[in-house]
Amino acid sequence: MVPHVGFDTDQIKDKARKDLLYLLEGVSKGSRPGPLIVSGSTDLPVVQVRGKKNLVLERSLAGPINLFVKFSTLQEYGVDKLFFLENGNADVSQRNVVFIARGESARHAQSIAGM
Repeated sequence: MVPHVGFDTDQIKDKARKDLLYLLEGVSKGSRPGPLIVSGSTDLPVVQVRGKKNLVLERSLAGPINLFVKFSTLQEYGVDKLFFLENGNADVSQRNVVFIARGESARHAQSIAGM
């Protein structure tokens, strides 16, 4: 019989938290005008987004993200306001806007592109 291997969800939460905060903090790759679009792929270049930023997320991601990072922590990384993509009321006049959405939804991609 195969021995039961323990599954540590805390490690997964910690990794997800670190990855999200890393994306928000960014890596210096030069300046890039316009919004930063964050996808599930780590192959995309990440740019440094200093100062206040608005975070626009797909509503279905709010619960899972809240499991591993609290809004107060996001604020420490510069998130000023949080908007849901589906509401269509995101303040994109802010200089720094970060979008987080699942890549499977063409509707969400069109919404982001239209902002």
